[in-house]
Amino acid sequence: MPGDYEGGTLACGMYTETMEAGKEAEAAVPEFTDEEKGTVLISPLKRAAFQPDLVLVYGNSAQVIRMVAAALYKNGGALTSHFSARADCADIVIRTKQSGEPQVILSCYEDRVFGQTHDHEMPFSFPYKRAQEMVDGLNGTHKGGVRYPIPTFLQYQAEYPSSYEKLNRMWKEMSDTDQ
Repeated sequence: MPGDYEGGTLACGMYTETMEAGKEAEAAVPEFTDEEKGTVLISPLKRAAFQPDLVLVYGNSAQVIRMVAAALYKNGGALTSHFSARADCADIVIRTKQSGEPQVILSCYEDRVFGQTHDHEMPFSFPYKRAQEMVDGLNGTHKGGVRYPIPTFLQYQAEYPSSYEKLNRMWKEMSDTDQ
C-alpha cells in the first residue's frame, strides 16, 4: 500500500476530521493477505463461466431482511456486520471471503456515485458455498410465513404466529398466578 493511504490521506477531510482518524479509518478496511491477492472476476451469477467465491445481491431493506432470515434459518443466531461509510467493496468481497459469513453492507459514497446505487438499495453478500443453505433458508422462512413483499395492509384484528400466541398465553398465566 502507498504510505499516503495507510497514513489516512484518503479519508482525512472527507470522512474524518484528522489524519489520525483517517489512519484509523484506513486500518479498519479489510485487506487481502499476500496469499489471497490476485485477479477478481465479476459476472452475473447465471452467466458465470467459473464457480464464484461469493454472491452479491442488491435489494431494499425488506429484501435484505429476507436474506438475513435465510442465512440464519438453519443455525439461528445473528449476523455481524461492519459499517464504515466507505470502502464497501472491501466489505462485500474481502470481509465475506475471509469470514466465510454473509454480510449486510451499507453502500458507500463511491458505490452510490460511481456504481449508481440508489437510496433504496443495499448490498448483501454470502459465500457461494452457502448458496444451497440460502435457498433452503428462503424456502423454510417462506413456509414459516416470512414473505416479501411484507404485508403492510391494515388488519383490524392482529393475527400473530402461533408461537407468539403461545408466549402471550404463558405471560397471561404467569400474571394470573402472581395476583
